[in-house]
Amino acid sequence: MKTNKQDNNLLPPFSSDKWKSWTPRPEIAPIFDRKTDHNETMLIISSIDSFHTYGAWYCEISEVLESTSYEIMAEYETKQIDYEAVSVNMIVTWMDKAGKWLGREYVDTYEATEDGPARLKKRLDSPAGSGAVKIELEFRWSKGGSVAFKQVSLCPVESARSRKVKLVTTYVNPYGEHRSDLSANLQEILDTLELSGHEQPDLVCLAETLYDRSSGYSVQEVAQALNGELVKSICQKAKEIRSYVVFNFYEKDELCFYNTSLLINRSGEVAGIYRKVHLPLFEAQDGVTPGSDYPVFETDFGTVGLLICWDQSFVESARCLRMKGAEILCISTAGESKIQQIARAVDNGMYVIVAGINGDIVDGGSGKWIGDPRSKPSRIINPNGEILGEIGPEGPNVLGIEIDLNTKFLEYWMSVGPTFGEKRNLFARERRPDTY
Repeated sequence: MKTNKQDNNLLPPFSSDKWKSWTPRPEIAPIFDRKTDHNETMLIISSIDSFHTYGAWYCEISEVLESTSYEIMAEYETKQIDYEAVSVNMIVTWMDKAGKWLGREYVDTYEATEDGPARLKKRLDSPAGSGAVKIELEFRWSKGGSVAFKQVSLCPVESARSRKVKLVTTYVNPYGEHRSDLSANLQEILDTLELSGHEQPDLVCLAETLYDRSSGYSVQEVAQALNGELVKSICQKAKEIRSYVVFNFYEKDELCFYNTSLLINRSGEVAGIYRKVHLPLFEAQDGVTPGSDYPVFETDFGTVGLLICWDQSFVESARCLRMKGAEILCISTAGESKIQQIARAVDNGMYVIVAGINGDIVDGGSGKWIGDPRSKPSRIINPNGEILGEIGPEGPNVLGIEIDLNTKFLEYWMSVGPTFGEKRNLFARERRPDTY
């Protein structure tokens, strides 16, 4: 098979008897087959019209080194499988020389190839103490269909560099006396971005509709086109501070008004557009039109998704972004939703940057609801749900936190048995969209 041509591939060819079949119980065993075509051997697993089928081809090798980077890849083709991400998996179990499990993970990065077969591919780091590894090529839970694994490889590679990213969230007071002066509001946003630039950021997030917040103007009066002066001003400042910037405003596009967040790149160009999907009733009745999709955007440091205020209350929003590959979620908001924000970080395994306006709401004694000045509605949260920092009215306007996107958040017995698993990896492969 092709992998034999890779001199540094540690795995045996599929023709080797080191590849063995496995099933949890004979009653649910699939059909295992080994087929040779043009001198290439494939490992095949098939179901006979039975959803409960579960089985795998696996092998164990003892040539791995501890604390070493490897690239693993499996190339395969499927037939009549409805949900490939549910039914086809590659699992790596690291062990010490005595066979004790040190960590388990799915190979969760999927890519299509030009000539047809799909690939599961990932760079892995063997844990300290590793002396062996078990590779499982799984097929499960498909009413009919089959998978043919065409090649597989495990190759030592250069250690991955850290992926350090400087995230900055901001707080701008929306209740200042100048709020009816839109030019003053814009200047305050630009000043905040200028201050953010001192942090040497990679990504800066601004809160929801700061340009006209508390100004007294209607959506129709403040909405601007994407090529309007408001956006041009923000783009220019992003270019000056050499950072990606998330900026939210009311957009006018022909007959429609949208609540829109832009991702502006370091060159001052609009690199992404997201239109708020979930509109609260008051906003809908102001004539705002909802967006209809959840795009993700590639940057020079990672993949970013955007949400706006009310979106964060609906679990599907962040879930869709995560399933499309988002590593960082930016939420421009007015309302406080700390519990939901923490939940979105944990249940999707993403870093979450929140730029807020109102924290906890209190009654000031006059019957008017106001923001509690002690609240800190702008925050940065890691995939474990830990708040790395917060700012609000009584603190600085800018908070910068450096993260490493390659950091793993391991937890003992997290799905995988008596060893360490990671939520980000597990949630991606054990989700069941076939039931939704």
